[in-house]
Amino acid sequence: MVLTMGSAKAQMPWWKTLWLAVLAGFYLSFGGCLSFAVGGQMPAVMQDNPGLQKLVFGAFGLPFGLALIVICGAELLTSNFAFLPVAMFEGKCNLWQVLKNWFIVFWGNLAGSLFLVWLVDEAYLFQQPAYKAGYLTSQTVAFAKTHSEWGDTVARGILCNWLVCLAVWQATAAQDIIGKIFGIFFPIMAFVAIGFDHVVANMFVIPFGMKMGSNVSVGDFVWHSTIPVFIGNMIPAVFFVAMSYSFCYGTLMTTCRMRLGRFLPHKDPVVVDPPAAPRQMGQNDSAFNHTVHAAEDKA
Repeated sequence: MVLTMGSAKAQMPWWKTLWLAVLAGFYLSFGGCLSFAVGGQMPAVMQDNPGLQKLVFGAFGLPFGLALIVICGAELLTSNFAFLPVAMFEGKCNLWQVLKNWFIVFWGNLAGSLFLVWLVDEAYLFQQPAYKAGYLTSQTVAFAKTHSEWGDTVARGILCNWLVCLAVWQATAAQDIIGKIFGIFFPIMAFVAIGFDHVVANMFVIPFGMKMGSNVSVGDFVWHSTIPVFIGNMIPAVFFVAMSYSFCYGTLMTTCRMRLGRFLPHKDPVVVDPPAAPRQMGQNDSAFNHTVHAAEDKA
């Protein structure tokens, strides 16, 4: 199933890929908005029981957004980091098709996310007193995600998309809606609650916090979040998920053996002499036997 989906994504027309990527930006941003409206509205719980607040923040939000993407159908960059390489490793597409898909989907996800930022701001919900806590939480989250060391952010990106790819992998294996939702829910809830970084989720979370007044610049968003999280998200998808399963269950191991075999030293084959043929009786043997029989007769 993953191989078929990856191959289909690689062959998809660019305009269709772009629009489905925009839809994915919409859907995941709905989840981010829900996180601030529910988990972000619990400052007292955050102070008394931060673990519970993080659990609620993770459970109500991004799992809902990813479920919309998987069930309704859309192009999400971070899952394509795994699906397209599987197709490439199995010979169903080439590297150019993989990179082209990633490029188009990145910009589509960004466009959809920024549109939702603008639309939610225009709705004037979080500026109301009832949403004051969510308003402040969005500022805090945006600032925190853009003021970490590069290495820390890359590491959080690796941990995040490892879980996201496994969530989509599980959902792909499920045969019904409930199974897909359960496959998605727990890994996504875990990465949000722990505090890992997802490049597409941050396309909504950080600009939304900026719109709400967080002291974050566009340069901070690009250099301290988008680039390192992009790199971090790509690493586990390609190596820990796509390559691992293609190596274990696909043809990648055979391909590696064939290609590496050309560079390995070759030993000359050991020549083993064939067993000697049974000796046949010749003239000398016949004369010898005749002499022996004659001597026996005289005796």
